[in-house]
Amino acid sequence: MDTSLIGSETLRPLARSRGSADKRYRIVCPTFWYPEHAKDTHATYVHDINRHLVRRGHSVCVVTPGRPDLLPREEFDGVEVVRFPFSLPLDLTYGRVAQSRVGLKGKLSRLAIMGKYLRHQYRATLAEARRTQADVLHAHWAIPTGPAAVLAGRQLGIPSVITMHGGDVYVNPSQGYDFPTRWYVRPVLRWTLRHADALTAITEDCRQHALRAGAPDERMRIVLNGADLRRFSPAPNGAGGDVASYGPRMIFACRQLFPRKGIRFLIEAAAQLRGSFPDLELVVAGDGFERPELERLAAERGIAGQTTFLGWVANADLPRYYRAAAVSVIPSLEEGFGIPAAEAMGCEVPVVASDAGGLPEVVEDGVTGRVVPRGDATALADAIAALLRDPALRHRMGKAGRERALRLFDWDRSAEAFETLYGEIGARSQA
Repeated sequence: MDTSLIGSETLRPLARSRGSADKRYRIVCPTFWYPEHAKDTHATYVHDINRHLVRRGHSVCVVTPGRPDLLPREEFDGVEVVRFPFSLPLDLTYGRVAQSRVGLKGKLSRLAIMGKYLRHQYRATLAEARRTQADVLHAHWAIPTGPAAVLAGRQLGIPSVITMHGGDVYVNPSQGYDFPTRWYVRPVLRWTLRHADALTAITEDCRQHALRAGAPDERMRIVLNGADLRRFSPAPNGAGGDVASYGPRMIFACRQLFPRKGIRFLIEAAAQLRGSFPDLELVVAGDGFERPELERLAAERGIAGQTTFLGWVANADLPRYYRAAAVSVIPSLEEGFGIPAAEAMGCEVPVVASDAGGLPEVVEDGVTGRVVPRGDATALADAIAALLRDPALRHRMGKAGRERALRLFDWDRSAEAFETLYGEIGARSQA
């Protein structure tokens, strides 16, 4: 993928692109996952897209399932969020569904639950699109949200766009990740991909998986994910981060704690480095069902005292951890894009990443960090060690990372690409 054409080196003002300068779209956004409040850490990238569309003058109404204790309607960052009551069993929650295994009875139960969800999502999307007189439906995840969005768009006579985030089309049986190929998913996924008016993939790797899942190439384009580079920026006046207690050799990882995120390999790597770097500290922001196992692994490897699990950290608080880090690490076994890589690069921190999924499209090996084979703790340790030993190299890679992030991974660019797409597929616009 030639990313050299995506943009310039600096953050631009919110000037609108030629040809869309007088267009304002009313967008309804059906999505299975969405932050529950302004400081939530789940699916923040969907909200980031929406709030940047709002900043560019469009209106966005999100339609999403929510627990009964949440407000049915609210607004944050200018984005209207409408929730219809719907609760999921634990095995269908984010991070579990794609890698969990169930028997025939469980599969039939899932079909029933997801059928009920799609009916609710479809009806709520129709209602909000009619209320707002929507110009376009922009859904996130081909599965499970996509079918409801496509059907609603057809019923209303307005175009539907689906953004694929990787997990909805990604297949890697060796890592137990074959969700899109399961018999009760595959036909619905294929139908959805073939009937949406437009599809977007977050990386070339995501696009290739979508093609194998049945997506028509002529309806698909790449719109890269991004980071809020006003927030994820170097510390003022070149000062380091304010999390001083972790010391100068802090390794930082911001990950959901699920097996496919590969944190166990980072713990193994940190254990290998302990002898050479006795002052090394490993700090992990994030949570998930694998956390107890990871804490046990750190204790078994003798680095529990040098490993801190922060739990979920609000997005606004993450920059200070990145800025305090010597290296940021993303050891994923599967990754659609790797937003933490873009965030670290925005903060001028070098990144060591695996070669999973779209990560090599984000981290430029040897320039903004190092890319190593996935699932290889020794390769991780070697790459981290090389950076810890060379402050000048870390500085150069950090500077290069910021420059690359500004050029390629700014949410304003993503929002501009989406508004251009809306016009190309025939969405009405408001002058």
